Amino acid sequence: MELTEPVVVKVDSKGRICIPAEMREKIGEIAVIKNIPQGILITSGKREDFIEAFNKLITSEPKRKGKPKLATPEEMKSVWRTIK
Repeated sequence: MELTEPVVVKVDSKGRICIPAEMREKIGEIAVIKNIPQGILITSGKREDFIEAFNKLITSEPKRKGKPKLATPEEMKSVWRTIK
């Protein structure tokens, strides 16, 4: 059975919702819940291995290249004046 129409479900006293079996099968083991302008979106996700994700992060190229520009004392003071 293909569910294409929205399905109304109740939230129980513990804040849980019951997703119909046909939809749960499509979602799989991991669900990603996003807050979007139209409401809440639930999509299927994947389990990411922490060690694998960490290794990928530390071996990737840095997003920023070059040397950061240091602010002068005058520039820092101008920032302080704008904060009230």
